[in-house]
Amino acid sequence: MSQQPYDPSEIKLANEIAATLNDKDALPLYLKYTRMYQEEFLRKKLARVMSIPENKIRRSRGALFTFLVSQHNTNNESAGS
Repeated sequence: MSQQPYDPSEIKLANEIAATLNDKDALPLYLKYTRMYQEEFLRKKLARVMSIPENKIRRSRGALFTFLVSQHNTNNESAGS
């Protein structure tokens, strides 16, 4: 069962996230996020991560972004049960 190819807007957004976070290695994950979440949600999380000073981030901006997005998933699942 093959997945639909990503459309240009999904690719553009994933590349923008990867470039902003300086995390090109995580591009496949960011592409997956463009399928799972609305652009506005991803942009809000990205803006939040970028608003935090570098010295306040423990691992990396990419790791923080991934954490914040996954927290949303966890919160939604627990809210639905």
